[in-house]
Amino acid sequence: MLVKNNSSKIVGISETSILPGDTAKVPNGYEKNPIVLKYIANGTFSVVKSAKSARKDPAVDAGKAEAPQGTGADEARDQQPGA
Repeated sequence: MLVKNNSSKIVGISETSILPGDTAKVPNGYEKNPIVLKYIANGTFSVVKSAKSARKDPAVDAGKAEAPQGTGADEARDQQPGA
């Protein structure tokens, strides 16, 4: 299970340290750990969907299809100093 650390503290689980704002995989066997579940319940951790499950979601695919495509000229202009 992938989790994102939403707190301002480093959280250690076994030999894994999750920095504030980072996303990491919870070590095997800790998915149902009461402390991990409490962190998820109180918002310290948020569960992140994996890329594979996001691709299977038709709503995600529909959102990508409707997004406007840039020409690249806007990106080049935005990167110029003083623009």
